[in-house]
Amino acid sequence: MSQFVIYIRLEKYLAEWLTHSLGNPVVFPNASNENAVIRAFIQRLPKDAQPDMATEGMTAICIPDSKAKPPASYNYMGEAGKKAVREAIMDLFIQNLWNDLKRIENANIGINTRVAAWCEMHGISLDRVETVRQKYYRIRDAYTKKGINLQSPSREKSDG
Repeated sequence: MSQFVIYIRLEKYLAEWLTHSLGNPVVFPNASNENAVIRAFIQRLPKDAQPDMATEGMTAICIPDSKAKPPASYNYMGEAGKKAVREAIMDLFIQNLWNDLKRIENANIGINTRVAAWCEMHGISLDRVETVRQKYYRIRDAYTKKGINLQSPSREKSDG
C-alpha cells in the first residue's frame, strides 16, 4: 500500500468504525471493492487544484498501489469520486452491522443493548449508538414497506 492518502469526510460513527476496523490511515484489503472504486476515480492533480490536506473531521484513506495509476502521480480525487468512495464504505458498514445483528436477533436481548454492544465492539462511541440503531431500523423498515420481512419470526413454545 502506498503512503499517499486521500481525505474524505465521513459521519463520525462511520469514521470511528472504519478506523477501528482498518487502521488510521485506512488501508482496505488489496482486492476490495473500495480499492476498486478508489482506483477508478483517482486522478492526477488538476493544474488549478490544491492537494488534500488533513483537517478536522476528515478520514485519511490510503491510495492503493497500481501499475496503471501509480499513487505518486495519481493522488487526487474530486468530490464526485469521494462521494462514490463514501457510498462504498457505507455499503460495507451496513453489511457488517446487518450481518452481526441478524445473527443474534432471536436472543433474548433488547435491540438497544445489542446495538450498544456492537458499537462498543467496533470502536463507535456510545454517544453515537442512537444513530446506528436508527440506521438498523431504517434498513429493516424500508424492506418491510416493500413486503419483505427481514425479521425472524418469534420462536414458538412447544407443548412438550
